[in-house]
Amino acid sequence: MKNKGLRLILLFLLTAAWFILIRKMTTPLNPASILEFEFIGTAEKAENFLTNLTQLGHTELLTLSIYLDFIFPLLYGAMFYYGSAWACSRLAEGNILNSFKLLSSLTVIAVACDMIENISLLQLIYYPPSNLFANTAYLFAGIKFILLSIVLLHFLVSTLLAGKETKTSG
Repeated sequence: MKNKGLRLILLFLLTAAWFILIRKMTTPLNPASILEFEFIGTAEKAENFLTNLTQLGHTELLTLSIYLDFIFPLLYGAMFYYGSAWACSRLAEGNILNSFKLLSSLTVIAVACDMIENISLLQLIYYPPSNLFANTAYLFAGIKFILLSIVLLHFLVSTLLAGKETKTSG
């Protein structure tokens, strides 16, 4: 895995570009409504939410956003993967935070959770909303955000520690 930092930067730029493209393609849909839909939790709330979106004429935009979101986890997953690889490569070999296998596993699980969440959200849109799919989307969105928060926190702490080690060594 040579040039981990360069791959991280490239994937960050691709992920940001895809995120901006999704937002441009789904304007005027409020981006917060997507997050709200991920954590809708019940069939009744999903039905009310979708009814309100239909009245605004935004149901197609939400659906498009979810379809486009199938690419986004692959991009941010690769970005987090290379970010973890880069951060771990900067740490001393015996450092407790140098646990790339665990971090890459957490990233892969988060991406899988995002995919399951997206499938559940599409089920809520295309079929009569059910608590099974509302709860599934809620659960997997929560797991995804927790795992990505752990990986991101590791990246930040590892980068700071590696920078501090470099300053004290040099």
